[in-house]
Amino acid sequence: MNSLAMQHMKTLFAIEWKLFNRIKANYIFVVLVPVMLLMAMQFVQEQMKLSEHGLDAGPLMVSTACGILLIFSLYSSVTGLYVARREELVLKRLRTGEVSDPVILAGGASMYIAVCVVQIGAVSALLSMMFGTVPQQPLAALGGLITGILLMTAMAAATAALCRTVESVLVATLPAVFILPMISGIYIPREVLPQALGDALMFAPLSPTVDLMRSGWTGELAPGAGLARGVLAMAWTALFAWIAMRRFRWEPRT
Repeated sequence: MNSLAMQHMKTLFAIEWKLFNRIKANYIFVVLVPVMLLMAMQFVQEQMKLSEHGLDAGPLMVSTACGILLIFSLYSSVTGLYVARREELVLKRLRTGEVSDPVILAGGASMYIAVCVVQIGAVSALLSMMFGTVPQQPLAALGGLITGILLMTAMAAATAALCRTVESVLVATLPAVFILPMISGIYIPREVLPQALGDALMFAPLSPTVDLMRSGWTGELAPGAGLARGVLAMAWTALFAWIAMRRFRWEPRT
């Protein structure tokens, strides 16, 4: 990325940060709601008798937190952002200048990406202290974080293409918000499911990210297996990016 693109990214980040802070209710959805969900999931997972399945609660909660924050703080928020800026004709005006399409989308999402990264870092550190665990494979955790961010941003752009108005964002994001955590090992670890079902769900979109994040604390994935999970995550990202490139609208839908 050249210096001009970086400058555009910084400008878009600053603009979105100012707009975000104008509406204090944003903190309720982006910060409070994921934390409340995390607390609820801790209670649920405590009832699953994880030790009987050879699972450690600490790393599992870290991967759960990562998945929840990626979906609620990043995916849902960025989908709404893209649709709102399109309806306000902001995206159309940006395209008339020197800013490239990828920079427009990445720059708009950069503020929520930064918020999500800070949340994940803070929650992971807190959970590590609570459960007395330390990262065993930091590179695996970093890989999971990066692939998760790329996947959720691409999915947000693809979902925004389906939305006619800002009000329709809630409906359009429902499948990912409700189904994705159920099939990706976020709410329910695959190890507690029947083996055939658990093996099939390894290929769900967010499963590789969850696996890499958990392996960051457990060290359970060998380098080859970790690489394979990263490749699968990037394949899903490429699919959603391709959908976004073909379907994304830069002007209000009529």
